[in-house]
Amino acid sequence: MTQLGPDMTETTITPPATLRYVGVADWWGFHVWIEEDGGRRALPYRGEVALAGFAWGRPGLAARELSRSIIEHATGSPALAERHCRAMTHAVVAQLPALGFELTREDVVAWLEGGPTPEVR
Repeated sequence: MTQLGPDMTETTITPPATLRYVGVADWWGFHVWIEEDGGRRALPYRGEVALAGFAWGRPGLAARELSRSIIEHATGSPALAERHCRAMTHAVVAQLPALGFELTREDVVAWLEGGPTPEVR
């Protein structure tokens, strides 16, 4: 059993995980990863149209499907994803740098709640 000091709690020794969406454009295409707790996995595609992948840095169907997939993953709500994916495509995804991006779940939720456009990292 771990003994904690008088001023320590479990949260001081295990910081809360930050979930990040990381987009990478390389020779093989556009890839979007979910990074959480030191692990990385592919962002699941949540669109209705069979596409080979995602896109960003421009508007279009692949960018809209990226918005839809990120919103649904961040919120757990297909309805919110459907309602806001077009607006997020134009306000956020189409403005991302072509070679790659990082967004946090907090960035996405804040934007959905009417906050500022996420800062590009």
